[in-house]
Formats: sequence, structure tokens, C-alpha cells
Amino acid sequence: MPESTPKDLRYAESLRREGKFLEALKVIDDIEKKGTLTPGDQLSLLISKGKIYTLLQQYPESVKIGELAYSLSKRLERVPDTIMALIFRSNPVLLGQLERVLDYLNEAEYLLNSLTDVSPNFISRQKANILFRKAWAHFFDGNRDGAIEDALECLDLQEKLGNKNEVAHTLHTLGHIYLFSNEFDLAVDYVSRGLRIFEEIGDPIGGALILNKLGRISFVKGDLNKALAYCKKSLSTRPINALVKYNNYTLLGDIYHATGELDRALRYYKRILSFAEQFSGTGIDINTKILIGTIYVTKREYELAIDILKSGLMVAREVNNPIAITSSLLGLMLIYHQMDLREEFKQCLDQLNEYPEKFKFRVISNGYRIGKAWLLLKSGRSHNRAKAEKLLKQAVQEATNPIIYHYAMSELCEFYLEELHLFNDPEILEELNPLTIQLLNYAKERNLYGTLTEAKLLQAKLALIQMKFEEAQLLLTQAQRVAELHGLNHMAQKISSEYDNYLEKLNEWKNLKAKDAPIAERLELASVEGVIERLQGRRVIDPPDLIDEEPILLLIMDNSGATYFSHTFAEELAYSDLFSSVMSAFNTIMDEIFSNSIDRIKVKENTILINPVESFLVCYVIKGQSYPGLQKLSHFSKAISEDTEIWKMLNKAVQTGEVLELEKPQSLGIIVNEIFK
Repeated sequence: MPESTPKDLRYAESLRREGKFLEALKVIDDIEKKGTLTPGDQLSLLISKGKIYTLLQQYPESVKIGELAYSLSKRLERVPDTIMALIFRSNPVLLGQLERVLDYLNEAEYLLNSLTDVSPNFISRQKANILFRKAWAHFFDGNRDGAIEDALECLDLQEKLGNKNEVAHTLHTLGHIYLFSNEFDLAVDYVSRGLRIFEEIGDPIGGALILNKLGRISFVKGDLNKALAYCKKSLSTRPINALVKYNNYTLLGDIYHATGELDRALRYYKRILSFAEQFSGTGIDINTKILIGTIYVTKREYELAIDILKSGLMVAREVNNPIAITSSLLGLMLIYHQMDLREEFKQCLDQLNEYPEKFKFRVISNGYRIGKAWLLLKSGRSHNRAKAEKLLKQAVQEATNPIIYHYAMSELCEFYLEELHLFNDPEILEELNPLTIQLLNYAKERNLYGTLTEAKLLQAKLALIQMKFEEAQLLLTQAQRVAELHGLNHMAQKISSEYDNYLEKLNEWKNLKAKDAPIAERLELASVEGVIERLQGRRVIDPPDLIDEEPILLLIMDNSGATYFSHTFAEELAYSDLFSSVMSAFNTIMDEIFSNSIDRIKVKENTILINPVESFLVCYVIKGQSYPGLQKLSHFSKAISEDTEIWKMLNKAVQTGEVLELEKPQSLGIIVNEIFK
């Protein structure tokens, strides 16, 4: 071995400690090229490279190094290096090979406990390394308590060792575990502590990973705008590595998928696949392929969906991932169901049927039940429909995976809607109404805001079918507000369009009620199919093309009907007639308006948009689509409540009866012109 090698290796180690990983790897590569190395020197170089690849999150390379170092260290009987090799080999905890990973870690722990001639510092560092990986392995195995216990013990050791970088990574791990336990306050607390440490020690990559995690927390909580802001901030950090990009592209894909912007979601999911080779040891591309497949299904691009889902299924089988296997097969069956390809459908169903007894995975058993129900319903025979109903009920009752639950619940809802259409029996609603409540509660518990919105919309349509018009309006208003609150703008526009359509057809609904029309007629007018198909993943959100409304009148009044500001946008307007119509519409529903349950009223060809602001009522009378007008009304309401002068004059007007004018105060005219003109 050349004389300079020990010196060069020490230099590489110092570069690694400074975080100059690529420079350190180059030094090691140069050493390897210089000449023949002894087995001991080869092992030292392998261990150094393994540490670097682990820090770079290049897990496949780390695993390869670990396998080489394990064989060599066993032959040389260098137990500390064997421990390090086992730690390298345990990196890919996403592989679906958790049992093997835990075996490696248990072996490393056993060897560590057997050592008597190494420093306590080495023992503590490697114990912390083992605990860190055990925490992740237990997390992916569904053992939350074990994961938290290991992570907290690891944190304690790292804090005693003074390893700030490792402390921050462990805090990030704890935040991740608590995030997926829906304990958001704890998740934010831990990752925020980690972010402060990364900023303190000047680790931008660590900080970028934490920013992404804060974005993921915001996404799960339903604040998509905040999630998007964290993503952009994370991606703007420099330097940046592949893992940061992968995490952020995944989150951006999820955000746009949730908002119904499927083409944008596809772009990010496809970018993720470019990382598959680099992260091939983790199998991270399985879920991405399934997500891409489901988007193609929704867009009804079936050939593309089939190709990507088959590819995902192949990878899922390689790593024996039961959820991915079931999701892929269900996606394929949904396509074959739509295309009436019965032979292909039955082949997928048979593949699912192979698994339940062999593996006892509930997700696969429920997936099989859904597929079998689809097949039975296709026959149209009454006794087969009864069997399908039973299978779907079992799947809904037992499903814990959101994908399986969605499939089962949406199919069961569609089943009862078909029964309603066929048999005109109102008692069927006694089966259907509780299902929508169950779906609503499920979505709330799991922060599935798209599902929550659709469930509200489905409830509104069922209320219409039952001729409960005020309840339907309340539910439509709530559904739109949920969508807007969580950044689901396409969905909010769709619901607003549905609401406008209901008001346009209100007389038709009243006529149906007067003649006690059969449920089939009500179902046709309610148009429930779109909601069900979106829940099933078979239809995209199709929001209307937005066209600015025609502004007519703007009012600020109180619950007694006293008006404190009015402004007409039309030059020629029978103001007194219109105002009389507005007040007549308000008189009967003032309580509902102030309880935030009604946000619009139809009066002849006009729509009155309503927004309560404390003790005042802000009204905007328009012609045309409500959604653009509601956005302007919301901005106006916020602006006047935040303008000290306007708010002071409004409250004074209540006492004096004085009416505000467009230029009195001046800021009122500026706000009106900025927002409405």
C-alpha cells in the first residue's frame, strides 16, 4: 500500500466530518486507483464510503458497501466494522423487507453488547445509529409505540454525545411519526426544534428536509396554500440534494392531485420516477406509479393507466407490498370493469384470491370482496346483487386503508342509488343516509378534505331528493366553504355551479314536490352520478369556465334591515323595486343568513350574494355566475372590517342613522373600485 494512503484516508475523513462528501469520495476513489491495498485498508475505505453514502441518502450504494464490508469484516474478525456494515445494510427500511432489516439491527446490537475493548463513545454512537434505524423499521411495520420509544432513546443518546446534526435528524424522525399518528402539535414541535438546530449549524439540506415536513403537515391538516409555500421555500435552498427534490415533488404532486389539477400533478409524479434508479433500494416508485395510474383512470386514458399499473404491480410483487398489490389490481379491475373486458377482470380477481389465505392481509381480502362485488353486479341478477351488497358492507366495515375504504363506500352508495332508481322505495334512504354520515366522519378523522367536500355535496343531493330544500342549501354552502378553506378551488367552483343550478331549477323542484314525483325523476334532476364517479376515481372535477358576473348593487345593512351603505353599478336601475325585492327575500330567512347557513338567494333573474360580518350584512346583487362574485364579496368584507376608519363610521352609523357614501370615507370608494371595477 502506498505510504501516502493513511494520510489521504485521514484527509478524506476530515472532509466527511466537514460535510464535504463528494470531495471525500473523490479522495477515496483516488486512493483505490493508486495501487494494491491490503484487506484491512480495503475495509477501512469501504467503511468510510459507507458513512458518506448513508449521509448522502444514497441507500442502494450504502447497502452494496455494507454487504462487501460485512463479508470482509467477518473474515478479518473486525467486530466494530461488522457492526458498521450491518448498519449500512439496514438502511433501506422502505423495501418491504422489514424483518430482514430488524435481523441486521438485532445482530449489530448483539455484537455491540459483546464488545469490551472499545471506547464508551463508540458504543453510544453505534447504539444511537441502531436505535435510529429501528425507529424507522418499527414505524413502517406499523409499531408506532415501538418507533417512538426507540426514537426518544436515540434522541437522549445523541444529545448526550453532543451530535447536533444527528439530534436534528432524530427530531425530524419523531415529527414524522407523530404526523402519521395525527398528533400535529407534537409533530410541529419536534420538526421545528430540528429546523432551529439545522439553521444553527448551517445545514441547508437538513433544513430543506424539515421545511418539506412542515409542508407535509400543512397538507395533511388541509392548508394546501401553506403546504405549497413550504415546498417552494424548501426547493429554493442551496445546495439541494435528490432526496429534498424527491420529497418536494411528491408533496407537490399530492397537492395538485388533491386540488383536482391532474395535469400538474402528473408532471410532478413523473419527475419522481426519474429518482427510481437512485433510490431503487427503497421501492419508492411503487406508490407513484399507482398514483399516476389512478390519474390516467380518472382522465379515462385507459391504455396509459394499464401500462403504468402493471409496472407498479410488478414492483409491488417483487417487494411483497400487499397494499400496493391490491391497489394496482383494483385499479386494473376498475379499468377492465369500465371497458367490459371480463376475462382480464377475472384474471386480476383470481390473482387477488390467491393472497388472503396465504398472507392473511386484510387489505387484500377487502380488495377481493370489492372486485367480486363488481363482478356480481355486472350480472344484473337479483340474488347476485344481494351477495354484492353483503360483500361491500363487509369491506366498508373492515377496511382501514383509505383507498380500499373509498372503493367500497362509493360502490355501496352507488348500489343503493341504483336500488332507489329501480324500486322507488324511500326506505332505501334509511340505508343510504347513514352511509354518507359515516363517510363524512371517516373523512374528518383522517383529514381527507376532498372526500369530506364530496360527502357534503352527496348529502346535499340526497336532501334534495327528499325535498328538504333548506337543508340542501345549508349543505351546499358548507361544502363550498370546506373546499375554499382547504384550497380545493376547482371543487369550490364546481359546488358553486351546482348551487346556482339548483337555484335556477328551484321551481322545477317545487313542482316535483307538489306532485310527489317518483324518486327516479328526483334522482335525474339531482344528478348524483358525478359525485359518485369522483369518489370512485372515475371522473375528473369539471369546474365551469369562470365568467365575471354583472354587478348590480352593493349593500351594507344590519339584521333589522337598516341600510348603512348602498351603491348601484348600473346607470339605469329601478333601485326601490330592487331594494324591496332584496328585503322581501331577507325577511323570511334572516336568522339563517346570520348563522352563516345561506350565502345566496335567487330573486327573479338576479342573485343576492350574502356575507355576514359581525353585526352587519354585506350583500352583492349580481347577474351571472355566483363564484366570481362571492370571491369579490369576501375580499370586500375583509377589507372593510380591517379598515379602521370605515369600521368606526359603520358602528357610529348604527347609533346616528348616518349613511356612508362612496367617497365618505374616501377609503371606501377606493376599496369598491379596486375590487368590483
